[in-house]
Amino acid sequence: MRKKYVTFCLEMGTRPFLPTKPSAFFRYALWLTKNGIGSSWEGAQKYITAVVKWNREFGYPDFRDSYSNKYYWDEFRVNFKRLIPAQHKAMKLPIAPAHLQAMAAEADLSNSVDLRDTAAYYLLFFSGVRIGHVASTAGGQSHGIRFEDLHWEPSIFAPEVVYICFRSTKTRARAADTPYWSAIARQSQLQWCPLILLQQHVIQTYQGRPDDLVFRSARGAPLSRSTFVTDLRRRLGQAAYRFPRQLDLSKYAGVSFRKGFLSTLGPLVPSHRLADAADHSSVESSRIYTVDTLQMRASNSTLVASAFVHRM
Repeated sequence: MRKKYVTFCLEMGTRPFLPTKPSAFFRYALWLTKNGIGSSWEGAQKYITAVVKWNREFGYPDFRDSYSNKYYWDEFRVNFKRLIPAQHKAMKLPIAPAHLQAMAAEADLSNSVDLRDTAAYYLLFFSGVRIGHVASTAGGQSHGIRFEDLHWEPSIFAPEVVYICFRSTKTRARAADTPYWSAIARQSQLQWCPLILLQQHVIQTYQGRPDDLVFRSARGAPLSRSTFVTDLRRRLGQAAYRFPRQLDLSKYAGVSFRKGFLSTLGPLVPSHRLADAADHSSVESSRIYTVDTLQMRASNSTLVASAFVHRM
């Protein structure tokens, strides 16, 4: 990563190498996208952080901590995400409602593993949270939902709403370790209701220990992310015959549920409401999911026309 930065400095005539001027970081981020780093903000941020650490080794502060630079850096970051498309092949696709329904149809919900996975899929899709609340990386700290994090109204035996306490958030750095609540209401109109699936899984697996994880392996260990993704792709593959086009299973992973939630909700609610639902730090982060449909644009013309009618 340091070699990449040195190459940038030599090509662009940036001096001195260290300390790095704030303006050089802006230019460096844009340069990276044209020089092999096609993962948009995620990739650029890693390279920038490497240069920040290099500066710190020589006693120079992180330019992002400066009050005078923070506003411009935040604006740059938001617009970079909006305007610089990711090109890397690892970009994951969103899960669609049809995918959920197909996997549920293929599952045997009398089987505890099938019920667990289906309940996890619907929970992630309807709450829009990150995969870490259901499955964790090997050796990583578990932020998984525990039985004591669920509150059922009016009761678990006849629930209309489940309130869920998530113990952390990845999106808002300042509140990373601050718990927050979300909720899922009963959806009786659906063949597979997310609330009922979760209720059935909890009733089947709860053993009187409130601090146990809701989603665990057969041996009681935290559900691993690698196993979760492997099983997800297997289940999608088993349901693939239900779709007109062949699925590239490698394009689906844990993040696909959050993307599916945002892609589904985005056209239906205002940007500020989507930002709150996604726990985004700003409305601008949610704008990529709120593109108007043709029907919405047609309704816009009707609204404009109403102004002519009222003035006549």
